[in-house]
Amino acid sequence: MNIGMAPGDWQVLGFGLLALCLALAALSDGRRRRIPNTLVLVTLLVGVLLNTFGPQAFRDNDGLFSLYPGALGLGVSLLGALVALLVFLPFYALRALGAGDVKLFAAVGAFAGPAASVNLALCVLLAGGLLALGRMAMAHNARLVVRNTLAALGQMLPGSVGSFDAGTQTAWRMPYAVAIALGVVAYAAWLFSGREPILNF
Repeated sequence: MNIGMAPGDWQVLGFGLLALCLALAALSDGRRRRIPNTLVLVTLLVGVLLNTFGPQAFRDNDGLFSLYPGALGLGVSLLGALVALLVFLPFYALRALGAGDVKLFAAVGAFAGPAASVNLALCVLLAGGLLALGRMAMAHNARLVVRNTLAALGQMLPGSVGSFDAGTQTAWRMPYAVAIALGVVAYAAWLFSGREPILNF
């Protein structure tokens, strides 16, 4: 069953809904430094419903982020959410990202599907790195950022007794929903300018 919409119209609707969800998340993260679980759940459900009831894709990787758009189906949408979650979980383990950031990216994965989620992750991480470098340059606190980064990585080594908490010891807590939104925009711009996916599965 699908909603009888042309693939191009479905894609515009999908990007509009995803943009709305990410804008609300970025606004909340920027103001209150948190992403509400309700918003994450709504984003996840919208992505799953969009891929369940939209016009069917011809190939498994021709989803929302494709020149040949189409719904991926319920199973592939959920797999996209799982892949996105697994890609960002190590950063949560390092305490470099909060749980809300990881859950939000998993919800984006429900829109994108598994292949696009991996490519989106690269763009989001690049956007986050550039935002952090820009903030570091403006605040003149490069030494503290480097020290905190080494502390976060060092606690993953066997036998380490250090405990770094990004929430309390960071030089600046970046609203990572902004990086997620910018990464999504950057990847969409990359694809729709005629380029191939960064990693082509």
